[in-house]
Amino acid sequence: MNKEKTTTFPNGLKVVTLQMPEKKKIGMMVAVGVGSIHETPETDGAAHFTEHLLFKSNRQRTSSQLLQDMEWKGIQPGAFTDRDCTAFRVTSPYQAFTDAIQIAYEAYLNLDYRRDELETEREVVNTEIKRCAESPGCHVIHNLLMPYYFKDTDLERNVFGQVNAITNITHEEMVSFKAKHYIPQKTVISIAGNFDQEDVLDKLEKTFGRIPAPHYTGANYNTTVTAVAKEPLYEVRKGVGQVYMAQILKAADRFCGEEYYSLRLLETAIGRSMYCRMFKELREKRGIGYDSCSMYQAHPENCIIFWVGGIDPNRLGEARDVLDQIINDIVKNGLPKEEIEGVRNKALSLLQDRLENLDDITIDLFRKGMYGFPCSILGEEEGYKSISTETLTKAANKYLTQPRIEAGIKPE
Repeated sequence: MNKEKTTTFPNGLKVVTLQMPEKKKIGMMVAVGVGSIHETPETDGAAHFTEHLLFKSNRQRTSSQLLQDMEWKGIQPGAFTDRDCTAFRVTSPYQAFTDAIQIAYEAYLNLDYRRDELETEREVVNTEIKRCAESPGCHVIHNLLMPYYFKDTDLERNVFGQVNAITNITHEEMVSFKAKHYIPQKTVISIAGNFDQEDVLDKLEKTFGRIPAPHYTGANYNTTVTAVAKEPLYEVRKGVGQVYMAQILKAADRFCGEEYYSLRLLETAIGRSMYCRMFKELREKRGIGYDSCSMYQAHPENCIIFWVGGIDPNRLGEARDVLDQIINDIVKNGLPKEEIEGVRNKALSLLQDRLENLDDITIDLFRKGMYGFPCSILGEEEGYKSISTETLTKAANKYLTQPRIEAGIKPE
């Protein structure tokens, strides 16, 4: 039977492993507790920039050699940055996993940025920031909705960063930022797949486990959002003929398993399938919006986002009314048993998809190890099955009644 195991090395680095003998490969995620929440106006985007520099030249290999060593051995890399963490991963055949660990170790420790590579990647990061600004969905959620919702907290900074800050940040500041945050006490490594646990832990102990641990006391950040009503925030944009609208509401302060699974099922019922309420009411009945969904984010935002993209400007009010009706109906009447069973089956199917993907599993493992999240991907099937009609109704009344904050783009 698959079992999770957590190991903490003397330097404070934590390893969460999950042996899955049925898999053919191994996935490893190295997660560091640093993101946009740790930045200043001068280093806005430094966590994202650092992510881009992870697989560049180091003392052991050039960037070209690094890519060749990964690609030709079947090692697949990837990375992402969030508000409070940066994670990079390698997916590898077992016979190449020793190399995968070494490559991740070198990427983690590398502070020897070549200036030419840093300058080239600076342009790449700025291009991503500009591309987000030009994409309605990305811009509304990341540049308008989130900063508006998280205003006056440490979560309001955009994960991508700002062009001015990325343009002006120096080589020395980038090195200093990484050296400050890439430390064992802020790091969780998660591994899932077909591997020998004793062998892998030994290799990790001889690499990551021997990184010196500097003095670290931790830091407190203001992540508490006050759920209050605000006027909709809209940007007027030239060259846009439609309205793009998103709403966000506070989902929780601290989760227990029952609330987590309830909110997952409510999100699925509202806007996470082609038979969800948003799709049926907005698109099928009224032809409003070519893109609609709901997104539940459990950490660190603890929120639900509703998105409707591509609305005729004259029908924005109607779209708002429909979303109000959907949510009010669920709060007042709950979900009928037939619908609960349907969305439960949908959630279980999505869970099976995640269990087939080593990246999804390692993300779940590191979040559990880093945040102490009470729910495990291995327990989700039973978690969904345990949710009753009464539990869903209770969660809907507790969270769906929170004020919804709205932001979007309108045509000029």
